[in-house]
Amino acid sequence: MKIQITMLHYLVTVADPKGHYFDVRLQTRIPVEILQGEGQNRWIDLTLPAWIPGSYLIREFSRNVLYVRASINNVDVMCERARKDSWRIEVDPALLQSGHHEELVLECYWRVYAWDLSVRGAHLDDNHGFFNGTSLFLCPQGMEHEPVGLTISRPGENLQDWTVACGLPSSNEAEKDIHGCPVLKAGGLVTFTAPDYDSLIDHPVEMGVLQTKSFDALGIQHVFAVYGADQDLDLQRICDDLKPVCEAQIALFEPQSKQAPFERYVFMLHATDNGYGGLEHRNSTALLCSVNDLPQRGVEKAPKGYEGFLGLCSHEYFHSWNVKRMKPAAFVPYDLTQENYTRLLWIFEGFTSYYDDVMLARAGKMDEAAYLTALGKTIAQVMKGPGRLNQSVADSSFDAWTKYYRQDENAPNAIVSYYTKGALLALCIDSAIRQQTSGQHSLDDVMRLMWQRKGMTGSGLGEDEFSALVHEATGVDLAHSINEWSRGTGELPLAEALKAYGYELEQKPAEDTIYLGLHGQFKPEGMLVKQVINGSPAHAAGISAGDVLVALGEKRLTETHYKRALAALRPGTTVEIIGFRAERLSEFTVTSGEAVSNEWSIKKLEQAGGKTLPAPWKV
Repeated sequence: MKIQITMLHYLVTVADPKGHYFDVRLQTRIPVEILQGEGQNRWIDLTLPAWIPGSYLIREFSRNVLYVRASINNVDVMCERARKDSWRIEVDPALLQSGHHEELVLECYWRVYAWDLSVRGAHLDDNHGFFNGTSLFLCPQGMEHEPVGLTISRPGENLQDWTVACGLPSSNEAEKDIHGCPVLKAGGLVTFTAPDYDSLIDHPVEMGVLQTKSFDALGIQHVFAVYGADQDLDLQRICDDLKPVCEAQIALFEPQSKQAPFERYVFMLHATDNGYGGLEHRNSTALLCSVNDLPQRGVEKAPKGYEGFLGLCSHEYFHSWNVKRMKPAAFVPYDLTQENYTRLLWIFEGFTSYYDDVMLARAGKMDEAAYLTALGKTIAQVMKGPGRLNQSVADSSFDAWTKYYRQDENAPNAIVSYYTKGALLALCIDSAIRQQTSGQHSLDDVMRLMWQRKGMTGSGLGEDEFSALVHEATGVDLAHSINEWSRGTGELPLAEALKAYGYELEQKPAEDTIYLGLHGQFKPEGMLVKQVINGSPAHAAGISAGDVLVALGEKRLTETHYKRALAALRPGTTVEIIGFRAERLSEFTVTSGEAVSNEWSIKKLEQAGGKTLPAPWKV
C-alpha cells in the first residue's frame, strides 16, 4: 500500500469475532520534526485517549490493548509502554543520519479486546461490530492534525453482508445501500476519510446486518441504522416522528437560514433486551435502548417507552450544537489524557435535558399532559435525595470525574445530577426571562447568541460568561439569580416559574404511612441494605449500606413480612431489627417516621391571577 506523506492510515480488521478482537494496523511516514529527544536518543510516542468526550470519566481504554508491535522501513523496532496510555517507539539514529528522512515509514500493529456493550467503547461478535475511535486508534504524538484514511476489513467466506453506518465520508468505489451506507462483504474493504485525528475519533462505526432508513430534514439527509431489532420494527415511524424534531432544532439555532452544521447525520441504534443510553458526536449519535421500547409495524399504539426513546434521540441531536460545537472553554481543545474540569456541565448537559422534551412537544410529538408528567418526574428525581442540599450543580459538574460517574451507596446523600437539576435550572431561567420581558425574549435567544458567539467561532464559553450572554441576548440581568441557583444548594423557585405560565406545582399525598429511609435488596439470607438516606429513621438507628437485616420484631425478615410490617406500622412506632455487619450480629432500634410523598403534579391553575405567558413547550 502506498503511503501518502504524513497521512495516517488505519486498517481495522474483524480479526477474531468469537474472541471479540479487532486488529488495527497504522501506516504513515514520520516527519522528523515530530520526533522527541535529542542526539542519539530519539523516539516517537503512540497514545490512546483515556476518556471519551460526553462521558466524563477516565476510562483507560488502553487496558483493552493486548500488545503493540512496530517497524520502521520494514525493520522491527522496540515498542514498549511509556505510560499507561502510550507506547514508545525508539528510532535508529542511523536512519536520521542517512538524509532520507522522508523514507521513515512507520507501521504499527495492535490488537484490541472489544466486549463493552455500551455507547462508549467497542463491541464485536459474529454478527455485529461497533467501535469508537477512542477505543481503537493509537496516534503518533505530533501528527494529530494530519489527514486520515480508515479502511475496515472483514476476512472470511460465506459470511452475510454487513452494512456499515458512520458519519465519515466513504470512498465512491464502495457499494452502498440506498441510504448511502457502505456494504462490507466477506473478504471486502470499506474506506473512509477524515480531515484529522480529532475528527476520526468523533465518528463511531456501527456494522452488521442493519435495518436502515433515511429522511430529509431541511435539506439534510438523516440516516437511521438499527442493529438487534425485530424484523417487524417500524423504522419508517421512527423516521417520520424524528423529522419534525430535527427540523425544529435546526430552526431554533438558525431561524433564518435553517442551515444545519453538518451535511449528513447518522443515528446508530443497538437494540438490546434492557439497555439505555446515548453518546453524542459531531454528525452522528450512538444509541442503546430496549427492543421493547420500539414501535412495530401494524401496531398503532406505541410501546410505553417509545416517547422516552424519542426523547433520547432528541437529547443527543440537540448536542450537535450544545456541547459538540459550543462547549466550555475547558474543552477547547479537549485534552484526552486527563480530566478536563469545568463547572458548566449544567448548561451543556442540563439545558440539553431541558430542551429534549421541549423540542418533542414543539414538534407535536409529545402532548402537554405527557410533557407535564415527564417534568414532574424530573422534579421528583431531584427532590428524592438530600444530595441536592449538599452539592450545587456547578460542583456536580466539576466533580463529574470523581462522583457522578462513580456513584456508590452514599450517592443520594452526596450528589445532585447536573442533568436533572440543570434541566430545572433552565426552566427557571427561561421563565424569568419571559416574565421580565413580557414574553418577548426567552432562553431560545440566549442559545442562539451562544451558538453565534461560541459554536460558530469555535471558542469556548468561559466559566463566568453565561450571565453576560443572557443579558446581551435578552436585556435581562439574571447574574445574581444564576449564581445563586447554580452555585448554591437552595431549592429552585419551580412553583414561581410554572405559575408564570398558569400552572400549579403540587406535591401529591403520600401513599405510604411511614418512612424508614433505606433501600434494600432481598436475598435468601435477608435484606441486603443498598442505601440509607441521611436524616432518616434508618440513619438515626445506625443501619448502614452493606448490612444484612434478618429479623424485624420477632419474625424472620422476608419480603412479604417486611411489606406487611410496614403496612401495619404508624409514624412514631419503634421496632427492633436484627442484622449482620461483616458477620457480626447487630441490633437496631428504629422509630418510624412519617412518609412524605416524592411525587409531583403540574396542573393548570383554575384561576390564574393576572396575565399568563405562553409556555415554552407550546411555542
